Amino acid sequence: MRFIKVLFLLALFVFSILFFSQNNDVLLQSLQLKLDIPYAMTLHSLPLPFGVLILASFVAGCLMTMVYFAVDKVRAGSRLKECKTRMASLEQELNSLRNMPISEEPYTSSEEKTEEQA
Repeated sequence: MRFIKVLFLLALFVFSILFFSQNNDVLLQSLQLKLDIPYAMTLHSLPLPFGVLILASFVAGCLMTMVYFAVDKVRAGSRLKECKTRMASLEQELNSLRNMPISEEPYTSSEEKTEEQA
């Protein structure tokens, strides 16, 4: 599995290099982002190269994905701990039931009981 991951990351790296080198002219063009809130204000960003915006959005997506999977891993860990605790208590209960002495006679039918009493 690690081999496949390494190959995938290598292919992604090569693709990224090719993309940025072949689109250098477009990626160096400046872009200014604008947010126009009606009747309130207009916000402008600094002029940034298009490539920086693409890279920033990629990094932001990676960070959000990492946070999502970290939260999922914490939830799974807490669920696993809960299940292990429950399993240990059930095993303890099972062992106590196994060691309990048998105080009643085995099941006998009503006909056998009347024969024994006679």
